[in-house]
Amino acid sequence: TQVLSNVDIGACPDHNSGHRRANTAATTYLKRGELDQALACFVAALSSKQNFPPALYGIGETFAKRTPSGFEMARESYELSLKHWPEFVDAHIALGDLWADRGDRTRAEMHYESATKTRPKDALAWDALARNQMNDGRLNQAVETYDTAIDSVVNEVPGLYFSRGRAQLLREEFEACANDASHALKRASQFGQAYHLLAACSLKLSGPNAPSTNDVETYFRQATQLEPEFADHFLDFARFVYDDDHARESEARRIIEIGLEGDLEDGERAKLEDGLSKFNEFVTSTKASRDEL
Repeated sequence: TQVLSNVDIGACPDHNSGHRRANTAATTYLKRGELDQALACFVAALSSKQNFPPALYGIGETFAKRTPSGFEMARESYELSLKHWPEFVDAHIALGDLWADRGDRTRAEMHYESATKTRPKDALAWDALARNQMNDGRLNQAVETYDTAIDSVVNEVPGLYFSRGRAQLLREEFEACANDASHALKRASQFGQAYHLLAACSLKLSGPNAPSTNDVETYFRQATQLEPEFADHFLDFARFVYDDDHARESEARRIIEIGLEGDLEDGERAKLEDGLSKFNEFVTSTKASRDEL
C-alpha cells in the first residue's frame, strides 16, 4: 500500500540482514512501544521476503496500537497474513480483538471461532472466544466454552480454570468459582490473580465449609505479595481489612500505601491513588456520622 511504500526501511538497523532477523528486531521494538522503528523493520522483512505472514501480522500489530486511526491498516494486514497462511491462529485472534475493541462482538466471535477450529488445542484461542462471550453478557455460554476448552486442551492450563472462575463469579456461582480458583492454584501456586479470585469468591460463601476470615485474609495477602502490579489486589484487601474491623483503619490504609511503593504502570498507580483518596474520604465521613449519633 501507499502507506508502507513511504516507510524508510533504512531506519531498521537489520534491514539488510534477511527477513527473519528484521522480523525479530521488529518484534523487539514493538514490545518496547517503539512503533516507527518496529514498522520499518517489519517492512524491511517484507522487502526481503514478499508476503511473509509474520511480518504482515506484525504490521497489523503496529497499526492496531494506533487505533482508531490505524484500524483499516491493521485489519488489512491481519487479513493479508491469513491469506498467505490460513492456519495463522494469532492473526485470527488479533482480528477478533480488533473488532471487539470497536464493539462488534459478532464479527469478533467469528474470528475467535475460526481460531478454535484452526487449532482446537490452543488455550488462548478458546480464552479469547469465551472472554468475548463474557463481555457480551453471555455468561452461561462463556462457561460452556471454557468447559469445552478444558476438555480440548491437552495439558491443564491454570488460566482457563481462573477465567472460568471469573465467569462463575459473575454468575454468582460462588462455590464453583472458588473451586476453579483453587484448581488454578494447584497447577500454578504463584498465581496471584487466582488467590485474589479465591478471596472474592470465598467472601460470598456461607455455611460450615466456608473459609474462615483468616483464610480469606491469607488469600488477599498472597495476591498482593505474588502479583503486586495489580491495584485491585491492594484495594480489595484494604477494604476487606477495614470491613472486618474499623479499628484496623491504619492497617487498611497501609496496605494501599505499600501498593503505591511498588513498580506500577501508570494506570494501576492512578487507580491506587484514587482508591486511597476515596478510602480516606469514606473513613472521614464514617467517623463524622458516628460523632453525630
